[in-house]
Amino acid sequence: MTSQSSSSSMQHDEKRDISKDQNPISTNLSENLRTVVSRRGDRRIQVVTSTNQQLALEELGYKQELIRSYTWYEMFGVCFSIMGLMPSIGSTSYQAFSSGASSATWGWLAGSVGILTIGVALAEIGSSFPTASAIYLATWNWSPPKYRNLISYAVGFTDTVSLSASVCSITSGCASQIFSCVQLYKPDFEVTNGKTYGLYAGLIIFVAIFGSMSSSINAKIQNLSSITNIFVLLLVFIALPAKTHSNNIPFNDAKFIFTNVEKVDTNWPSGWFWLINAFQPAVWTIGAFDAAIHMQEESIPRERIAGRPVLLDPAASPASFGIISSISACGILGWLMMIVLCACMGPSITNVVNTDYDQPITQIFMYSMGKKWTVAIMSLMAWSSLLMAQSCLLSTSRQFWAMARDYGIPTKQGSEFFAKVWHNQPINAMIGSATLSLLLGLMMFGGDACSAALFSLSICGMYMAIIVPIILRLTYARKDFNPGTFYLGKFWSPFISSCAVAFMGWMIFIVCVPLSYGNQLDKNSMNYTVVIGPGFTLIAMIHYVLYQYKFYKGPHSNLSDEELVELMGEEGIDNIISNHEKYALEN
Repeated sequence: MTSQSSSSSMQHDEKRDISKDQNPISTNLSENLRTVVSRRGDRRIQVVTSTNQQLALEELGYKQELIRSYTWYEMFGVCFSIMGLMPSIGSTSYQAFSSGASSATWGWLAGSVGILTIGVALAEIGSSFPTASAIYLATWNWSPPKYRNLISYAVGFTDTVSLSASVCSITSGCASQIFSCVQLYKPDFEVTNGKTYGLYAGLIIFVAIFGSMSSSINAKIQNLSSITNIFVLLLVFIALPAKTHSNNIPFNDAKFIFTNVEKVDTNWPSGWFWLINAFQPAVWTIGAFDAAIHMQEESIPRERIAGRPVLLDPAASPASFGIISSISACGILGWLMMIVLCACMGPSITNVVNTDYDQPITQIFMYSMGKKWTVAIMSLMAWSSLLMAQSCLLSTSRQFWAMARDYGIPTKQGSEFFAKVWHNQPINAMIGSATLSLLLGLMMFGGDACSAALFSLSICGMYMAIIVPIILRLTYARKDFNPGTFYLGKFWSPFISSCAVAFMGWMIFIVCVPLSYGNQLDKNSMNYTVVIGPGFTLIAMIHYVLYQYKFYKGPHSNLSDEELVELMGEEGIDNIISNHEKYALEN
């Protein structure tokens, strides 16, 4: 077990002074704190042998502080809610259609397959480390001992920022949908950065208040969000083709839907521009699925049913099921929705993309359904976006809280403040997450290019974070991986993980490419993701080397001495200490 003790000394029949022990895994905050290895004295975690998730959490070194209120369906709801198909498609409709209808349809389908491989790889990691800190905890366990603190801190920091960027992009998309409704009735209404940020800030504060409520209330909100998203999706599926037909507007044929290639507002070659845009709508929409990982300490699992295939036993690993099922559902439903939109959008891609409305999807609705239906659907989409933002901020606060618990938030005092739990709710972490999202949102004052970078940062940052533990698992730590309740076997597991790494590498590159080049590349068409994406990771590493190394020493256990002895037994503690001493002598 790789976790840390929160006591000032470890008591046994004979007191041992370990303040100067050279810990092979980590040295803790105060001089007598240390990392626990495992009840067998090795460096492996055997979560799958635990009788329940609370014991598994304790084997990782963490005390159960949050209430387990989320069933497997509600864990699905967390991910599905954050993805929010119709609002997300609306927010990415410029990227979806600016390189042609085929980009929207085939790009979505291909992107969904790539995303599913990432989801499977991440689900296995989450099952092996059933804690909110699973991503950077896995990184810490699988990294070379000399660099594990630095690498895991950079991963945790980047993941936290990317989740906050997801909150930003979802909430700013909600603000855009609200303003689109206003513009339908007041065409002369001017949307400024100041107005957008003011509405954005109000929405962030609103969802933060609801996110601070009890776990049982938030679990019900996830159900409401799932139902709302499905309702809006079905409404558009039915109403858009029906109104297009009743208004005697011709549908686009299959050739247009699946083969049309264009380029709008760019000087890139058509084929390259198609590649730049094709995957981004799916990748952004079907994103932040690591939310289920960060909510694991609030899930309600049960033991595996013998003989039942792992994919058909959702209650045994609610987070893993939530990730895979939500990606699959959004992949299929989103592809069908793209086909419907392309069929009903009219013959001119340019008219749709260069619309005066804040989002091109508004133009499609106006073309086929008229003002009243468009306002009704856009209003429902804005409501769905608000629920999306609440779900995303909820999971972000859990990652923020996990980092604070492990002293990963800048300054010791800051970590201790944000790690505090009130009535089984990390309210301080919710405040911290909302504040970070408000600060990142200031980027929208830099213009459309900076606002677009927020969207790309949510993709780039997330992939830069989760690609690290997956690569380590396939390479340096390939013999150290101990599966949890969700595992696809010795062949499929590494094969799918390798595909995930390849797809993430490609997408990290793609989301950093600007929409134009040469003479057309200016401050408005520049893609600042290439700066702020790796930039945040670089800032994290510099901050760790210069300051945070004093406090962040890897996963920090919050178990008491008594809880530790009860969990591990005297023999286990002897094995741990002897293991540390042996490592120190060897090195």
